[in-house]
Order: sequence, then structure tokens, then C-alpha cells
Amino acid sequence: MKNFIRLYGLVAVMAVLFCVDALALDGAWRGELAIGEMKIPLVFNFAENGAGETSCSMDSPSQGAKEIPMRVVLCTSDSISLECNSIGVKFNGNISDDTIVGKFVQRGFTFPMTLKPDTPLQERRPQTPQPPYPYIVKDTVFMAPDGVELSGTLSIPLPEKNGTVPAVVMVTGSGPQNRDEELFEHKPFAVIADYLARNGVASLRYDDRGTGKSKGDFVKSTTYTFKDDAKSGIEFMRTIPGIGKTGVIGHSEGGTIAFMLGAENVPDFIISLAGLAVSGKDGLVAQNARTLEKSGITGRDKENSLALISCLFDEMAAQGKAGVSTPIDSDSIAKVQGIEVPQEILSTLKSTQKVRTSWFDILLGINPAEDIACIKCPVLAINGDKDTQVEAEPNLAIIKENCPSAEIRMMPSLNHMMQHAQTGDMTEYNEIRETISPEVLEIILEFIKNQSK
Repeated sequence: MKNFIRLYGLVAVMAVLFCVDALALDGAWRGELAIGEMKIPLVFNFAENGAGETSCSMDSPSQGAKEIPMRVVLCTSDSISLECNSIGVKFNGNISDDTIVGKFVQRGFTFPMTLKPDTPLQERRPQTPQPPYPYIVKDTVFMAPDGVELSGTLSIPLPEKNGTVPAVVMVTGSGPQNRDEELFEHKPFAVIADYLARNGVASLRYDDRGTGKSKGDFVKSTTYTFKDDAKSGIEFMRTIPGIGKTGVIGHSEGGTIAFMLGAENVPDFIISLAGLAVSGKDGLVAQNARTLEKSGITGRDKENSLALISCLFDEMAAQGKAGVSTPIDSDSIAKVQGIEVPQEILSTLKSTQKVRTSWFDILLGINPAEDIACIKCPVLAINGDKDTQVEAEPNLAIIKENCPSAEIRMMPSLNHMMQHAQTGDMTEYNEIRETISPEVLEIILEFIKNQSK
């Protein structure tokens, strides 16, 4: 979801070149790359030294990439030219007042891009917590079952005499994510932790293995690996003095992991935020259906494409279950099944075989309903009705069917990130100032407090 353009060779040193005409740009300038319907924000950070020289680095907030060095090739009163050979990027722009209009080029592809002075982060993301905090914040580490050291942050309310506080461990969604589940400079887990700590609930959030300060190899990990990591987090949380009932908050794939932990009787309660309850295969087929429609592939072409994708997913899931991974020929499957699909679909399916991981194959074979049916602890499941990644209605229906005691909430106008949205499409995530709906925070807190009565 995050890896829209590839950024290579990140170096934390900014390249400097003298500018002509003594012009020195200063501060952060933000623009967006429009790739189809996707908008990718980029930030160019200009700085002037005492000699009037300008240096520049680039950030890609959606990818968590910061301080990518850009060489200042030219800087005049009306023009700027930047490049970074390690990632094949060039930007040339014309400067006028508070706007730089130019072209962004990467590896032969050219995109128009306009830069404007960036607004302060607190204005763009007003819910992001700011110190000082009226609670204890402490960075910590704990060990996964395989000995990998995971790094996280504890947010703990100030202690009360002879009492305990409820606690949660937060589990991120798919892809390598840091402890704040940061995306487009939104930090939903930090916002949740802050709100809960101010209202008497402790929390642990941690970097995924191989991400941030956590050790380990993310690429070689699967949903089951991440489930064991979360279990270790819960066990660690229970060793902290003053901690009472301890539950888990899981978002997206993290919600599926929460269901797995519930089936093993690990947490005292479960909160699923858009956690996938349908099978991994069904969820991904539904996502592909929406992608095909947005691409203009409809009717018989769409039906045949989904039929082929379904067959391919079955083969991949079978390999994941068997612990093997060999290339699967989608052309042969189409021929055997008598399915005719557009050539661009066949090309795309072939390319996906080159980037397959064991995580993907195994996710396809996971059926959360089996775990949900075994859960005995209290469950809160929240989905937004504008979620385009996990379709809310069938998802909540499966949870309720397999766990009748679960409290389910269909939230109007919320997307997959629990933001108030217009369309719910992923392209909106960056444009929305709200990080997470205040109503969702209130529902989460009320549910946790009810578990402590």
C-alpha cells in the first residue's frame, strides 16, 4: 500500500552545491505526484547556510522515507534544478512568488508537479499528540518467542494508590509499519495511546519486526509470526506493576491477529478495527474486484479476470500451506479453465509471481471465522461503511455469526483508517486532516472501561 514509487540508496547526508545569482530557497516545500488516481506527497527541504549556499533533501511521507539527499544542480532567481542519481530522480522547476511549477522525472517517467510552502505538521495532522504528556511515556523492548528484540513505547496513566489500570497492546495492519502505524504523516496508534492514557488506560505499541528500532526480518515473516510477536507483547505488558486486564487492539491484518489470539485465550478482550474476518482469499478477491472496476474492466472481462485470480490464489494458498513456493503459470491456468482475460491482466499476474512472499501465500489460506468461533473473551468489532479495503457488511456479519456475544459497530462515513471520508478510497487518506474519528476513540474507551467493572 505504501510502496508507490521505489526510493533506493537513502543516505542521511544532504548534497550541497553553490547556487548562482545568490538565491537561497529556505524551508519545506510540498507537492504531489499524480499517478493515476493515486497522489503521492513529496516534500523538498531547502536550507541556507551562512555563506548563502542552498542544500536540499527530499521526504516521501507515504513511504516513511526522509532526508533523501538531492543535489542542487541549479538555483537562480527563477529556476531550480535538483537530482538524486541513486534513485534516478530529477526535478526542474520555475520559481514565482510562493510557487514552484515543474516536472518530476524518475527513471524515464515524467510527472508535472507544483510545489508550495509546506504548512506546519500540527495544522495538517491536528490530532497528533504533543508533549508535555499528563502520563508516563517510556520506550521499552521485549522479546519475541524466536529471540527477536522488539522495540516499542509504553503509555501509562499516572499510578493510583492500590489500584490497577486496564491495558491494550496494539497490532498494526499489513506491511512494515512503525509503532504509530504511521501513514501519510498520520499516527493513529499514537493518537489512540494518548487518548487512552489520558483516560486511565495503559498501552503498548511497537515497531513491526525489521521496522523502526525492532530487530528481525520482516520479509521472511508471516501473519503467524506477527501473531506470536503480539502474544509476547501481551505477556510483557502483564509483567508491568499496576496493569490489570490486558486486551489487544488490532487494525486490519492486526484485527485478524487479534482473532487468532482470542482463539488461543491470550487477551482478556479484543478490539478489532476493520480486522479482516472473511478469508484472506475472499478479502483480496474483493479488493481486486474494486481495482478492476476502477481500471474500467467490467462485464465478462471482469468476471473472467476474477475467476482466474481466484484459481491463482487457490494455487498460492495451497503452496503456502505446504511450505513451498514455486512459480505458477497463470497462462496455463487460464487455458485449462477455458478463461479468456485481457492481456494486461495476464501481464500483471505474471509480474506478481516475481514479488510473491510466504506472507502473501499464507494470508490467502487464513480463515478468521474459524478462530472467531473459538473466542470466549469480550469482542468489539468496528468497521466503517466507506471502507474500500475490508467491506464492512459481510465482515461484521461473519463476526456476529461466529461470535454472537460480540459488540459490532458499523460506523457511517468512516473509511478503512477510521477517518471521516467522502469516498473511502485510499487516495483520500493523505488529504484528510483527521487521523481517527473521535467517536471511535470514545467507543473504544467505553468498551475497555466496561471490561474493568
